[in-house]
Amino acid sequence: MTTTPEDQIRVLIADDDAIVRAALRAHLSSSPEILVTAEATTGREALELLASGLEVDVVLMDVRMPEQDGLSASAAIGNLSGKAPRVLLVTSFDTDDIVVEALRARSNGLILKSSGAEAMVDAVRAVHRGTTVFSEGPLSRLADAQQSQPPADIRLTPRELDTLNLLCQAMSNAEIAKELHLSESRVKAHVSAIMTRLGVDSRLRVVVRAFELGLVTLDRP
Repeated sequence: MTTTPEDQIRVLIADDDAIVRAALRAHLSSSPEILVTAEATTGREALELLASGLEVDVVLMDVRMPEQDGLSASAAIGNLSGKAPRVLLVTSFDTDDIVVEALRARSNGLILKSSGAEAMVDAVRAVHRGTTVFSEGPLSRLADAQQSQPPADIRLTPRELDTLNLLCQAMSNAEIAKELHLSESRVKAHVSAIMTRLGVDSRLRVVVRAFELGLVTLDRP
């Protein structure tokens, strides 16, 4: 089946390294379903392009850039008027905490720059469909450390679900307590109960498991 321009996924690439931008463009251009419509060298430039009326479906953006990085730009994209594009962050940093940074920035996924063309194309397609995507690396290491199967019957109370949603936004116990008008000790108890029910032993693994099980989503406004 022939892909028409109307069916293509329009992508804006943002990275301060011209060689990386060229590599990302080459990866995405391997698929007839994807059309790279513009490039930016900073998060600020990407925001300016979008604010000026550039219409894209996905922004593929580096985490670390001068002037304005991809994390703060990702958070700002959700506040743009009209339908905001989805954001897939790219990074060279293969660390566990980058997952939480990406979640806090309200991005729709994170993929390593070292990923091949097929993985990059698949990630863009998935993010465009509304799926949250994380590259193998930090996520797979966390998954390996978790139980092979989640508990059979996961039942969280409404307050625990509220706590979980805020925890997945990388909020501290103090921030969650302020948001929910609870004491920190009560929040700590909720977090502990959530960990037990999800069968994990850290806040980061709670985040990963929650997304795996569909208990929370990254829907943009």
